[in-house]
Amino acid sequence: MEQREKDSKFIKQLCLLTLVVFAVSVALRNTLTVWWPAIVCFFFIVSIVMYLLSEKAKKKDMRKFANFYMGATVVKMMLYLGIIFVYILNFKEDGKRFAITFLCYYLIFSIFETYKLSRKEKKSDGK
Repeated sequence: MEQREKDSKFIKQLCLLTLVVFAVSVALRNTLTVWWPAIVCFFFIVSIVMYLLSEKAKKKDMRKFANFYMGATVVKMMLYLGIIFVYILNFKEDGKRFAITFLCYYLIFSIFETYKLSRKEKKSDGK
């Protein structure tokens, strides 16, 4: 499969996931932070950027790719915890809902990214 085709397929699947998350969030909007639409968009953009950077690193060297992916994951987790911490400090009344909403979306998008990555690795092992 050509790289553009792979990229297109990933982005389409990510769009579908994002639409499903958005639809479920609309139904649950009274229990979520008011920032939930921005958080969904944030994770959508981060997922695309991480995918493209991962594909670029994978083309160069698989060992470098593994190091890149692990490092990027650690940096993302630190950044995300920082965002949650800063928000809670500034908006105590909505802090709990923001943290729960943010972490739920983080899990959803991380599971998707990990699944897509592991699925690609299995396919390349089979060649």
